[in-house]
Amino acid sequence: MISIKLLTLLIPNFMVENINGEKFKELLRNEWNNLEIIDVRDPNEHEMIKIKNSKSIPMSEIKGRIDEIDWNKKVVFVCRSGARSGYVAEALASLGKKSINLEGGIYELNLNDCDCLEKSSECCGGYF
Repeated sequence: MISIKLLTLLIPNFMVENINGEKFKELLRNEWNNLEIIDVRDPNEHEMIKIKNSKSIPMSEIKGRIDEIDWNKKVVFVCRSGARSGYVAEALASLGKKSINLEGGIYELNLNDCDCLEKSSECCGGYF
């Protein structure tokens, strides 16, 4: 009989890691070259305000563009509040993809004046 401990070593953990803005900023400081930041918002939202060096793959297109994601890096999914990105991260985790979700999303980063954000001149009246 296989022990529970051995079983947990044999079966990868495909749960989503949920992180807050502070943990995200720590990842940016310490592991920026090992991060793949995927913004699942609509393109117009991404143009208005985005995380520097993030890749825009809208939630509606994830299924057809999954091969564009560098799974050799830590993959962080983001959206405005963490809801859409959480849904995408959960769906991909169920397929065996290790996924990180930014809880609080761009909203939290903007609230805390994160220097990781790029904003267009039209940002952000009514968005937050």
